[in-house]
Amino acid sequence: MRLEFAVNKIIVIVLKNIVLAVIYMSIPFGVYAQDGKKAVDSILVRGRDSSHSKKVVFNGYPYAFYSPETQAAIGGGGIILFYTGENEKLRPSKIGFGAHYTSNKQYKFSMNNSLYFKENKIVVMMPISFGYSLDKFWGIGQNSVEDGTEGYFREDFNVQLEVQVPPLLFFSDRSGFIVEYSNTAIVDTKDNKYLIEQSVSGYNGGELFGTGLDLVWDRRDNLFYPTSGHYQYIKFIVYPEPSDYVFTSLEIDVRYFKQLIKGGVLATNLYLNSVSGDTPFFKLPALGGPNRMRGYFKGRYRDNNYITLQTEYRQYFWKRMGFVVFGGIGDVGNDFTALSLKELKYSVGGGLRYLFNKKENVNLRMDIGVGQDGNTGIYFGIEEAF
Repeated sequence: MRLEFAVNKIIVIVLKNIVLAVIYMSIPFGVYAQDGKKAVDSILVRGRDSSHSKKVVFNGYPYAFYSPETQAAIGGGGIILFYTGENEKLRPSKIGFGAHYTSNKQYKFSMNNSLYFKENKIVVMMPISFGYSLDKFWGIGQNSVEDGTEGYFREDFNVQLEVQVPPLLFFSDRSGFIVEYSNTAIVDTKDNKYLIEQSVSGYNGGELFGTGLDLVWDRRDNLFYPTSGHYQYIKFIVYPEPSDYVFTSLEIDVRYFKQLIKGGVLATNLYLNSVSGDTPFFKLPALGGPNRMRGYFKGRYRDNNYITLQTEYRQYFWKRMGFVVFGGIGDVGNDFTALSLKELKYSVGGGLRYLFNKKENVNLRMDIGVGQDGNTGIYFGIEEAF
């Protein structure tokens, strides 16, 4: 019965979205500019040895989608690519942005900025987001159940500054420091028993000030669509006073890319997130979302520790159109010894890709993911999931 329910749900979602997906993924628009002059929206050569290769590039796109969490939604996004120097090894800097509004009055504005300097030896990243959303909290643990009272409304503002420089520790390619600030307000608890009963840390939201360090090993051949190489990222953040909650967070992100025959790419990702201390429920490691364990609402399962392994096959099949198929396993637990193969959650799915910036291999993506017990999710965005 669960399998039949999941299949029927997928069919309904696909019928609602496939037409919109094809339309909106087919009409991105681009403006190429240098020295204030507009140029033709043409496909630029991949090499960087010509004067055309250093132009500022803007690509934008509208989109519309439907999901059980947001209902109908409309929005737009874009990405600006440019170079901070003329060195041919220098990677492109980007300013990415997006915004959407839903029929149940949710909204979100976000920017994702990355700047590369000095032959990629110095990197500055500054993501910013603000939004009002209907979120869900099922409780803590790998066996939390759904009873229809999970929803609540929250408002969030997040900003982070991350500066990476030549390695100061170990043998990393870069090491750096992180400063972040976030403010979460629980606007309406609705019928969520955990928030009404004030039985979890963070039931009334709070302000967080974080500072930490990171280490990066980056040997990918491309930032936006790697076909070979690997990437490792370790981040450790402390949230001391005057934060409303004092705790620490550790993240480890490992990725590997291998090009196969006929241009196919196999991508693999191992991710671990662990927290310790008085962690508010909204900062507990969260299973699900658009990048890992697609198919689950982000936060469907939360606990002090989270680990997931996913793999994805990527292939272009016609001109700029491509597809992916993916699968993953993962789980949360109070500690890693509590994780069990019998309790592991799974995620499978696929999606379409449209190559709207051929020079830097930047894709628009639409994914549909399916988890166990009929969990499904639909995701739109720029760039790959990992």
